[in-house]
Amino acid sequence: MKARGYFVAFLLGGLFHGALFAQLTVQWKGEFPEGIQESSGLLLVGEHWVTINDSGNTPDLFVLDTTSLRLVRRVTVTNAGNTDWEDLAQDGDYIYIADIGNNLGARRDLRILRVSKSDFLSADALEAEIISFAYEGQTDFSGTANSDWDAEALLVAGDFLWIFTKQWQGQGTAAFRLPKTPGSHLATRVADYAAGGLVTGATPIQGGNGFLLLGYSTRLQPFLIHVPAASPAGGFPGATERLQPDWGFAQAEGIAEGALGKIFVSTERFSSPLGTLPAGLFLIDLGKGSPPVDSPPDPPKEDGGPGSNPGETTPGGELVIYGPAGSGLLRYELGAGSPVMAQAVFDTAGRLVLLEQGRGVVPGQVDVSALGRAVYYLTVFLPDQRLSKPFVRY
Repeated sequence: MKARGYFVAFLLGGLFHGALFAQLTVQWKGEFPEGIQESSGLLLVGEHWVTINDSGNTPDLFVLDTTSLRLVRRVTVTNAGNTDWEDLAQDGDYIYIADIGNNLGARRDLRILRVSKSDFLSADALEAEIISFAYEGQTDFSGTANSDWDAEALLVAGDFLWIFTKQWQGQGTAAFRLPKTPGSHLATRVADYAAGGLVTGATPIQGGNGFLLLGYSTRLQPFLIHVPAASPAGGFPGATERLQPDWGFAQAEGIAEGALGKIFVSTERFSSPLGTLPAGLFLIDLGKGSPPVDSPPDPPKEDGGPGSNPGETTPGGELVIYGPAGSGLLRYELGAGSPVMAQAVFDTAGRLVLLEQGRGVVPGQVDVSALGRAVYYLTVFLPDQRLSKPFVRY
């Protein structure tokens, strides 16, 4: 699903098989071909990468050379469109395409497309078998706001498919199980996890090391969650870990394990006043770093010090806020002389409530008249740093 106004920080943690986690080195592997600008899922099938575009694009599976990322083949699904393709999964016989994007929670046509691997390897056009489903417990399909019934992550484990929801309201994820056979099914809610953000992808880890979820918080901080189990059939184990190491800008959507236990992440094309990054592939390799954290990040620190992303202040900057607490126009001054590229307001839970970028930015002031009475954090984005300070709306 498209970012809808977000610019996303790419934040990745690492794993070492055997339950030892460390910060991973992130390496840019290359840009995707022109026709792949909104990669939302990733698989390694044989010796090739397979990826897809998300909503509004053609129903195609793109087969890429793993070294050059050159487009080798394009395989079209002829009997099903791309309503909102969001992830890919596989077992020994099939590739599963998750047409489950459901931002407003209003869809009644949720489905997973099952494609035979033998057909996929031998033909450039094929038909998919349809696995239709509805969520256990969903009764509201009004579609009036970003919903907890959205989903972007799919996993195969044994005889079942596992869908992990992207909860816009609850900021967690629910694991739903359904058979991986064609037909109409009721997806059973099995377990919930307080992810502290929006889950966007899933991948198994070979060798009995469980699986990984990929996501990002509404403070634009992506994260990984390691679940040390083949599936959440028994819930999320106590050893489930939320990883949050170093980061850089990118819109990360697809995640897959490659050869030798390395983790790969595909990204959509990302453009904002903070810069433009192409759609492409990152390699996540082992490295040294701090241990993972097992809880969501705290709200930005009041002093804007290190660890208060997205309002982290780097040396040399100062943000001073002026104006009465009840004013609808927040005014500020900067000690740094750099141009303002974007400015945002977050609530104390870390949710983004206001974003101005590009021509919408008036340096030195932000219209907060639409905000209710509460404590907020103003974050100003400069080319080389971000400055953050709290303010109060009475």
